[in-house]
Amino acid sequence: MKRLAIADKTAKAVGDDEATRRIRALGQRITVLRVAVLRALLGAGQPLSHQEIQQRVENQEALPIDRVSLYRNLEWLVQMGLAHRITADDRVWRFSARRDQEAPPHPHFHCTRCGQVFCLVDASVAIPAVPSGYEVKELEVVLNGLCPQCGRHAADATLPREETQSSVTAPGPS
Repeated sequence: MKRLAIADKTAKAVGDDEATRRIRALGQRITVLRVAVLRALLGAGQPLSHQEIQQRVENQEALPIDRVSLYRNLEWLVQMGLAHRITADDRVWRFSARRDQEAPPHPHFHCTRCGQVFCLVDASVAIPAVPSGYEVKELEVVLNGLCPQCGRHAADATLPREETQSSVTAPGPS
C-alpha cells in the first residue's frame, strides 16, 4: 500500500506580505483581521478550528478578536477561495489555507480520539461524474480513525497488565 504524506504539522512563520499579496491578487480590500487570519492559516501545519484560529490571532495581534468578526472573515476567505472548510464527524469546522489554487482536491484524516485533522496532501480525490446541469464547487472527503499516537495509546490500553500483587494469598474461610 502506498504511504501517504501528512501535511507538516509544524507552524511556519508567514509574514503579512504573503497574506496581503494573496488578498490583493483578488482585488479585494486589505484589512488587519483578514491579513491576520490568513497569516494564521498559512502558518499552521494543519487545519485549525475557530477557537484555535482565534487564539493564534489574539496571540499574534495582542488584541482580543470578536468571535463573530472572526467567523465572518473565515467565511469570506472560503468564499474567495483563499481557504477551505473541513467538517469532521465531531461537527467542528476547521479551516485551512489553500496552498495552491490549481492543486486537486485532497482528503483529510480526522483522529476521533484527539480531534486533530490532517491534510493528506499526496492523495488526490477524483470528482465523480454528476448529472447534466449540476456543477461541483467543492469536494470534501474526511477519513475518520486514529492517528499513530492515539493508535499506540489504544494498543497500550489493551495489553494485559502484569500482576502487581504478591503471590501469597490470604487464607480463605475454613
